Amino acid sequence: MTSAPPAAGLLPDTKPPSTQTKSPLRIGIVGAGHMAVNHALAIARAGIPARVVAFADPSSVARNVLAAQAPDAAAYESVEEMLASGGMDVIHICTPPATHMRLARAAIEAGCHVYVEKPFTPTVGEAEELLRLASSRHVLVCAGHQLLYERPARKAEANAAALGRIVHVESYFSFRIGGGAPLPADLMLLDVLPHPVYLLLNFLERASPGPTELKSIQVGQAGTVHALVRRGSVTGHLIVTVEGRPVESYLRLVGTNGAIFADFVRGTVQKLFGPGTSGIDKILSPYRIATQLVGGTTRALGRRFIKRQRWYPGLAELFGAFYSAIRDGAPSPISPESIIETVRICEKISQALTAGSSVAETAVPVGRLRVALTGGTGFLGKAVTKKLLDRGLGVRVLARRPPAAWERSPGVEYIAADLGKGVDPQALAGADVLIHAAAETSGGWEEHQRNSIDATERVLRAAAAAGVRQVIHVSSLAVLSRPRRGLIDENTALEPDSRGSGPYVWGKVESERRAIELGASLGLSVKVVRPGALVDYAAFDPPGLLGRRIGPMFVAVGGRRDRVDAVDIQFTADVLAHMAERFNEAPNVVNLIATDPPTKRDLVGNLRRDNPGLTVIWLPWPVLVPLSGMATLLQKALRPRRPAISLRKVFASRRYDNAQVRALAARMGDEKSATASGGNANRGTAYP
Repeated sequence: MTSAPPAAGLLPDTKPPSTQTKSPLRIGIVGAGHMAVNHALAIARAGIPARVVAFADPSSVARNVLAAQAPDAAAYESVEEMLASGGMDVIHICTPPATHMRLARAAIEAGCHVYVEKPFTPTVGEAEELLRLASSRHVLVCAGHQLLYERPARKAEANAAALGRIVHVESYFSFRIGGGAPLPADLMLLDVLPHPVYLLLNFLERASPGPTELKSIQVGQAGTVHALVRRGSVTGHLIVTVEGRPVESYLRLVGTNGAIFADFVRGTVQKLFGPGTSGIDKILSPYRIATQLVGGTTRALGRRFIKRQRWYPGLAELFGAFYSAIRDGAPSPISPESIIETVRICEKISQALTAGSSVAETAVPVGRLRVALTGGTGFLGKAVTKKLLDRGLGVRVLARRPPAAWERSPGVEYIAADLGKGVDPQALAGADVLIHAAAETSGGWEEHQRNSIDATERVLRAAAAAGVRQVIHVSSLAVLSRPRRGLIDENTALEPDSRGSGPYVWGKVESERRAIELGASLGLSVKVVRPGALVDYAAFDPPGLLGRRIGPMFVAVGGRRDRVDAVDIQFTADVLAHMAERFNEAPNVVNLIATDPPTKRDLVGNLRRDNPGLTVIWLPWPVLVPLSGMATLLQKALRPRRPAISLRKVFASRRYDNAQVRALAARMGDEKSATASGGNANRGTAYP
């Protein structure tokens, strides 16, 4: 897998014309999302005078967000409109990778220099075509390789000569896929992949001459990639993982006279020069590293605090280098060869991910119940999918984006559907039961309106249009009000002031109301399941009701004996699968908590078991109550137009009548016993 040399014509045979005027460069931004906001902030601090004069995005919401950072810039719905307006020197492309080729070509043909966010393009062919076009038009192209301009990379470069002959380069990147991730795990991996790749290539190039060879690629089953890249006499190791912890990004250089460790998360560099072979060296080396780590981390945090930096480190510095090259008629700070080699390796890894993550399909037994499941790629949804499959049921998962290949379950049909925008009834055609488990879990009021409330209405209307009459709506125990006397049960009223508990509870309350109302008006049979805080005891992550983790400490809120309305994720999934299969016999409403709810002391015990050395600090009620009052007053003062969220209310322990869930658990236990002894416990409605 030897990399081919750059295609002929990628490097301009004449320098691009320099900009003679000293007036600020005029910048246009394509795309107005999170990355574009970072660009707008960094452009103003690039060191070379520049200002954003225009930006384009089809979303009015996104345009309004970016307008707050560039209030004097003209806003357009399309790049064609923006380019037609003229008056721009540089175009920044901040859109999804699949659009980079078309948008960058349009900018180059308009005579503009172009900065393209990573990944530059999905394929080498597209990258070569863009660079060739830029060469013919005598404009510069820069890729979003900003880690090369971060302090750790610059310091590593400056000190590399002291290492002697470099014998090993290692580039490591681990990251976490959050609940609100904009992409599935495999696409997120490919999105961040250029960062560790171009770092590795940059230092391999400095270590040894010769062509770059991708010697091998190993793809794990859950999103870990290992690759060996060789240049001349030096082999580099690339590791990218979505499952490794903690989250880190580092570069390690090892030479015949020492090692350098560049940490991009903390912004530090640790250096050990000298052979390190003597006894005293072996004793002192850990102390030398520790001293540099503590001092470097403190200085790095201090710099960020003083600068009040809100954009990605290295971004403003790379912009400055690019703009300087434009003014001086110099080559781009990111060479065409570097761009091509980075895209080449990323493309090879993308192909390996696709080839190494195939999922075998299994046939759904004829005559079995068919279940459509929204939110089937989430924490609860994946557990429900497995339980449905264990029962031999047909499963169709509706998700905003199909999951990574390694996360898919054999035999499951995955359909891409953004419930907040609308649902095609064909996506539900042929289903007997709909389990609606999708909901927004983060963000503000607008996100919960769109992805919880509106999504519920749209998916239920689609179900009615598709002839699906049986619906299980997954709500939350948080929707229930707190009666002054007695226990909370399935007949307890919904929270009347749901906005006072925050966007999540409000979204859940209004979603449940909408589901019940639509069920009555559309002729659907809607059953409601209200899980408590979901807990996976096999891979324990404390529920928010327990408290908050702060670095090596955990602040547990409330009393040690307070009961927590938590429920095991596997039991919850089992209940939903059981209700789907026995829909007509299932109760109309279930408050789903553990039959014996754990205390906060119990949950802290689980936390300590999986986190040895963790320091737990208890925040008891006598302290929390006055703090809650102060926090409420502060919210009202700072955000008078928004409802204040009561900490006391959020962390309060509630008492439940769990007779319903106990009866259901007993029935499910009898069912399993009958199955084990050969009885018929699978009487689901058949589909044609």
